[in-house]
Amino acid sequence: MFRVSQEIRLNTSNNNNNAEVTRYCNTTNVDSENDCIFGKYQRTPDADAYPTENPLVFIAPELTDPSKVSLLHFPNGAMRKNSEVDFVIKRNGVKGNFDVKIENPSGTSVIMPLQIIDPERLNVRFCLSEAGLYKVHIKLNSVPLPKSPFIIISICGEPESNARKMELPIFKSDASCVTYRGLGLTHISLDEKNEFYVDGSAAGNNMLFVGIFGPKGQCDEVIIKHCGNNTYKITYEVHDSGDYLLVAKWGDEHIPGSPFQLTAM
Repeated sequence: MFRVSQEIRLNTSNNNNNAEVTRYCNTTNVDSENDCIFGKYQRTPDADAYPTENPLVFIAPELTDPSKVSLLHFPNGAMRKNSEVDFVIKRNGVKGNFDVKIENPSGTSVIMPLQIIDPERLNVRFCLSEAGLYKVHIKLNSVPLPKSPFIIISICGEPESNARKMELPIFKSDASCVTYRGLGLTHISLDEKNEFYVDGSAAGNNMLFVGIFGPKGQCDEVIIKHCGNNTYKITYEVHDSGDYLLVAKWGDEHIPGSPFQLTAM
């Protein structure tokens, strides 16, 4: 009696006393001269702890083919400590049970729980809690996948997702206090530089946005230059005659007179 499944290699093609064996092995339509094909077979446990008959070994073709299994989203290269590893095991039609064991840099191993996404895919997720070399052991029916264990390198430092990012400040301003001057807001000269100035020094702290829309869509080039103390010089050039719409905003609000209606002749 076998308490655990064991793998054996069997060749009964030249065995004269294989009557009992072939009775259980001949599950495929092959010739009688070669009832059992040489290959990998599974020897299974005896279900009865106290057998009343002579023990027999039941054999069946090996169904495990780890080479068909693929890993999706498995990380490449080094990852930051405290980052989360999240990948998917795809069966690609292979039947059986998967075992995933994580060996961390300190040498301890942890059996990972698997989340079933659908009959074909399993999800594995864990955190890199320390810096160093991680080994991911993946087995299908106790057979390691090719290239297992898979390697993940964890380096010190915060993950990019937790890194400090600059946030947009809360602006307090009044667009009605913005002033402007310049011919570029009253008429447009074709194929020449048109310019005007916007003064937001009395309007509080915010950002200036300028856009020009014409007969063929957006203006090719609008240059905004900060001259200091929230004063800006805006230069633009157009090449098509027709009506134009010039929008100038101080933050989210239009400055007085915006949008400006202009015509290029």
